[in-house]
Amino acid sequence: MLLDDDSDIAEMYRLGLQAAGFRVSLFAEPSDFLAAVAREVPDIAVLDWRLPGKSGVDVLEELRQNPRTSQLPVFFLSNFLGDQNGAIDRAFELGALAWLRKSLTAPDALAQRLKQAIGPTRYGRRETDRA
Repeated sequence: MLLDDDSDIAEMYRLGLQAAGFRVSLFAEPSDFLAAVAREVPDIAVLDWRLPGKSGVDVLEELRQNPRTSQLPVFFLSNFLGDQNGAIDRAFELGALAWLRKSLTAPDALAQRLKQAIGPTRYGRRETDRA
């Protein structure tokens, strides 16, 4: 599942991830993303930092508070330079696996990193992979 309020960027990553074999659900609103995750926990989540109404770390905090999603692998994909206010540190404290810059991360590179995070045994089931 990918949470990004920029629909053009989100669509670009969706297409790239699908080309790599992922099934991708896109969300622009944190509340819609959290509701979807409550219904079905994905294999991995990709969060933007700047979102309507809350930050990506706020969303990650909510995920970590729920026993069903407390171990969900999460990547941040953002152009926000969070190193200036401790945002990146906070994301990693909450268990984020990566903080990737959109401007430096092509969709195929993101797909490769997600495959590595999910692991070969889980990624081998292409029909069930969900980002």
